[in-house]
Amino acid sequence: MACKKKLSAVILASGHSQRFGENKLLYPIDGIAMIEHLFSIMPTDLFKKVIVVSIYEEILALSEKYGYLSAYNDDNTGDIAKTIALGIDMASDSEDGCMFFTSDQPWLTTATIRRLAGQFYNKPEKIHIPICQGESGNPVIFPRRFFAELRTLPPHHSGKYLVKKYPEAISYLAVTNSQELKDVDTKEDLPPTSI
Repeated sequence: MACKKKLSAVILASGHSQRFGENKLLYPIDGIAMIEHLFSIMPTDLFKKVIVVSIYEEILALSEKYGYLSAYNDDNTGDIAKTIALGIDMASDSEDGCMFFTSDQPWLTTATIRRLAGQFYNKPEKIHIPICQGESGNPVIFPRRFFAELRTLPPHHSGKYLVKKYPEAISYLAVTNSQELKDVDTKEDLPPTSI
């Protein structure tokens, strides 16, 4: 049986939550902080490292309780390219790929994360993206061959820049529950019982 490819996870947690009105990642949903929903369902056996990049000391302290590596982001401009570069710098170039997570998808499941990793094991040269009803989402896996470009993305550009640049490299994973890929931008995105 062939060895599984080596993956790291990078959790991007440096947004300013302007539309939410407060730090949404610490906002309680069903009794725990939004970001902790992701921390608690992370299948750590899949990853050599789980790296959390944040401008918030509270989030980094919470991540360390789960045994995750923390990277303090001292850039306060909201430049996601800098957040991604910090994460990829902590992932080793000896790893085969990196799965990037946003922090505002409280309904993402462990099963979908595992399925995405499994698809990467079968096609390790591809960029793997979950999709539901024609709408793509996160997390996204980038293979090692894109690490250098992830380190040098144009200011305020995310991994979508590479997705548009290399459409032939994309492999989609069908997800049946659209709620899993839903991110929370405003309080109106939450169920009434969570507000």
